[in-house]
Amino acid sequence: MAKVDQQTIAEKLNLSRTTVSRCFTNHPKINPQTRAKVFQLAAKLGYSYSAPRNSQSPKKSTRNTIAVLVGVDESAKKQVDTAAEIINGISEKAAAEKMQIEVHYVEPSSFLPSPRPRKIVPNGNSSTWKGIILVYPFHREAVRNLMTKYPTVSVLDNYDELELDSVNPDQTRGIGIMIRRLHALGHRRIGFLSWKYAIDAPWVERRLGAYVENLYRLGLDFDPELVLNVRHDEQVSLEDLGLNVAKLAKKGVTGWVCAADHQAYHLLNELKKHGVSVPADCSITGFDGINRPRGLPQLTTVHVAFKDMGISSVVTLLRAVAHPTAARRHIQISGKVIEGKTTAPPK
Repeated sequence: MAKVDQQTIAEKLNLSRTTVSRCFTNHPKINPQTRAKVFQLAAKLGYSYSAPRNSQSPKKSTRNTIAVLVGVDESAKKQVDTAAEIINGISEKAAAEKMQIEVHYVEPSSFLPSPRPRKIVPNGNSSTWKGIILVYPFHREAVRNLMTKYPTVSVLDNYDELELDSVNPDQTRGIGIMIRRLHALGHRRIGFLSWKYAIDAPWVERRLGAYVENLYRLGLDFDPELVLNVRHDEQVSLEDLGLNVAKLAKKGVTGWVCAADHQAYHLLNELKKHGVSVPADCSITGFDGINRPRGLPQLTTVHVAFKDMGISSVVTLLRAVAHPTAARRHIQISGKVIEGKTTAPPK
């Protein structure tokens, strides 16, 4: 296998070698989106860059790098990569702070660094790390061990049992808006569904909690039979999820809130197989605002400001570095409603 270098990255992204080099040195004229793409590809190819030491300023601290660890399991690899926008925001803010970033994709189910770890990722130079930003869920013990050595911030997951700062979308408000949209259209039997992941994803339960809260606010009954694939002992295949929703549609369940867009778009494909028309027979909403897959209608959803979350994660990390004993902070960022073509009044 050929050695990966900056020229390899340049050719794959159709960039010049100079542009790639400037990305790694935080050159002010490089577009943040270009920088983010370079860091992402470098991480996926296993390329690690360490800036040469400046002999003219030996007293300057070498800990000037933010490590971004992206937890991607096999199921997530089939989804739209929301990490790209988050890394874009991290890259932009890090450059403004004159800091480097180092991106590493890791398999979360097997990523279990020891307490006080010396070597965290194979191609990472952790001696230069100032702090860590985690993207997507990780094992609690892995996060706890990382926190013993570095200031750490989580994006897209909130570890309640750990004194860890986090940046998340405002899930309660976003799911609430989706349910109120369905209610205003006339839907009264509204279900909630999700997928199962290799690592526990607390954001699913948080969105479920927002679903239940808003049902009661609207005076609707909570029916546990309309909550699919969320219980710990429940493992419904993606194909069976579509079949179950199709059966419930025939029993008068006319609206569904999906925990995430990639789940909703998959459900659209599955319902076609069972002759269920969306939104004529069943309305569907999502959450995240990912790009619409080709051949499918635009989903009614909440677009999450992922880039803003990346920027906020750097601000939060630098705060943790400067004030290590400060109280834990949980930042929520509101999204923007996208009026799609997957909701309509029930028959």
